[in-house]
Amino acid sequence: MFERFTKEARAVVHRAEDEARALGSPTIEAEHMLLALADARIGGAAAALLREQGLDPEGLHAALAHETELSLAAAGVAIGDFELPARAPAARRRPRFAASSRRALERSVRAASALGDKRLTARHVLVGILRADVGTVPRALAGAQVDRVALMTRAEQLTG
Repeated sequence: MFERFTKEARAVVHRAEDEARALGSPTIEAEHMLLALADARIGGAAAALLREQGLDPEGLHAALAHETELSLAAAGVAIGDFELPARAPAARRRPRFAASSRRALERSVRAASALGDKRLTARHVLVGILRADVGTVPRALAGAQVDRVALMTRAEQLTG
């Protein structure tokens, strides 16, 4: 699958693995790939598009943390009930791809094909992430007042 990925798209996947490890996650989720894309050194035009929406790495971390808090509250758990560590310890094993990231990458490949592109770039990865209708990323973006569909349309229009 990764043979069609540009250097930039591969960097997104590697950075997503770093994000997962830094957050102590045993899996690479779609939100880790979105965090990787927000890094201007890696995401390029996709990162610029995210920044236009206030989604720099810090803004995304805040939106994702808020979504986690809301999800826990829906399950009857209040963050104030216990103290969370600032950062979870780094995962010892290499994180594996979770269903959310695998589906995002599959949608990325389909987006590249639909757009007539032979190579998969960071923008295709962003489109693949944004095409999810359910999950942490759509909920976090909605909570941050980001129009996910409009953002996805803009990402599809990016060049390269």
